Amino acid sequence: MAQIIKLKRSTTPGSVPTTNDLSIAELAINVSDGKVFLRKSGSIVGDSIQELVTNNYFGNIDVSGSVTASYFVGDGSRLTNITVDQAATIKRSFTDSSTWVVAHNLDTENAIVQAYDNDNFQIIPQSIRITDTNTVTVSFESTRSGYVVVAKGGHVVSGSIEAGNIDGLDESIKTKLDVEGVFSGSSQVVMSGDVTGTAAATVISQIDGGSI
Repeated sequence: MAQIIKLKRSTTPGSVPTTNDLSIAELAINVSDGKVFLRKSGSIVGDSIQELVTNNYFGNIDVSGSVTASYFVGDGSRLTNITVDQAATIKRSFTDSSTWVVAHNLDTENAIVQAYDNDNFQIIPQSIRITDTNTVTVSFESTRSGYVVVAKGGHVVSGSIEAGNIDGLDESIKTKLDVEGVFSGSSQVVMSGDVTGTAAATVISQIDGGSI
């Protein structure tokens, strides 16, 4: 006949055992909260009650080592003392499917979506839908294989560039100055017809009326 082994337990929400309740290495369960406790003894934590992490755990976790996961879920509003690079693009691959659903988690409706085949040629889908702020759906008329790149649109790009590297800038400035009638004092001014008006100069070194 099968034997049933029952650990020490409590049905009272929030109830936590003490070292008086458990022997070293003994387990206990809070059935209401779904939490497991262990009396632990060692040089680091001493004689204490430790709470074990379970699936759907709710509470504070103190981790002294590193944590590795495939992705993070949450808005990150309470994360402190960390440096997180912003994800600007997301790439997802698909095989023999006519509907490619990409969970990009960029939290924006300004998503820029491009699809490519496995040879890195861009392909035009039948439709691209912004399903929600974290998901896009790319649809094709038939099954396709390739990948989707989703970028976060709406970024403000700042920086500078040398004026000499801007094609057509010199000509644009000259055209604008000509329209505004601005010229330098050392430039040669060529006119046709009569010139009337008044002028003043500190020094006129030479006036040449030309030949008649």
